[in-house]
Amino acid sequence: MSTVERRLARLRFDLHDGPQQDVHLLAQDLRLFRDQLRPMIANDPNRDRVVGRLDDLEAQLVALDGDLRRLSTSVQSPFLSPTSLLEALTRLTDAFAARTGVVPQTKVSGALLQMTDSQQITLLSLIRESLSNIRKHSDARSVAIEIGLGEQGLNVEVTDDGSGFDPEATLVSAARAGHLGLVGMHERVRMLGGTTQIDSRPGGPTVISATLPRWPPERER
Repeated sequence: MSTVERRLARLRFDLHDGPQQDVHLLAQDLRLFRDQLRPMIANDPNRDRVVGRLDDLEAQLVALDGDLRRLSTSVQSPFLSPTSLLEALTRLTDAFAARTGVVPQTKVSGALLQMTDSQQITLLSLIRESLSNIRKHSDARSVAIEIGLGEQGLNVEVTDDGSGFDPEATLVSAARAGHLGLVGMHERVRMLGGTTQIDSRPGGPTVISATLPRWPPERER
């Protein structure tokens, strides 16, 4: 197991044993408090407002628990099991096709197994985030994924013919709302010395691309 995989495993355990457990216990305490409070304020004219506020807080905790679970899943390295990069990519595209009815056309070239674990994880994270956004927002009828590893480095491109969007405005509003999928995608690539680009406009199409420089495996151990 590489250093990156060990760190990912430790992060997942820390999330599970720390914040996820704390949120679960806090939700239990809140429900207990609400049940104890109901009879005490049964005749209070503000009873419904108070209980409704507690319900809102519980809903926020449920949403937070979901975010923590998704974060734990997102940092799970697909290479902790013996499956290959191409098999992991196939699982992503099969899941997308099952949910949308659109089968992504995938083209892969180059010796991808020469990529480091960090590069492979970042590659899959970028494709996963791109497909997730396409499924949620674009109403695309066709999706293409192209991956190539050459002398200059790794290139990946995800194209869809969906409704498109204004990249700059979308990134700003997403960051302000705390939805950091696209922002996180940029950051993962940047940390490995690469660049990302989003070409889109209302009406489409949308092309999300990234380039990662060659990075000898010895460097991440």
